[in-house]
Amino acid sequence: MRNTINKPKFKQTVLLHISILIFSATGIFSKMAAENINRNGIFDLQTFILAGLMLVNCGIYALFWQQNLKHFEVNVAYAHRAVYNVWSLLWAFLIFSEAITVGNIIGTILIISGILVIQSE
Repeated sequence: MRNTINKPKFKQTVLLHISILIFSATGIFSKMAAENINRNGIFDLQTFILAGLMLVNCGIYALFWQQNLKHFEVNVAYAHRAVYNVWSLLWAFLIFSEAITVGNIIGTILIISGILVIQSE
């Protein structure tokens, strides 16, 4: 069977990474909701708002993801999803003031290296 998906262009790769960036906001809303549950309980209005934002964000991401799959082989697109870990690490540091360890940096380098290997094929 002939492969009908052409090698993605730079613009399509950027759009894929923007959709992954959008999805990474789900982790932010999730952590904020968990912290709010610990402070105010599960039935607090802010908890419901944050949970709603998580769901809306996942829906938006799903729409973008489906559009991205028109331009990428599934295995390539999923390899790029690993960059989610890089965004999560960045958000943990910038928003939640969490420490970045040497292990985090090594893991991030490995993730980026894996993406580059998959993308180069």
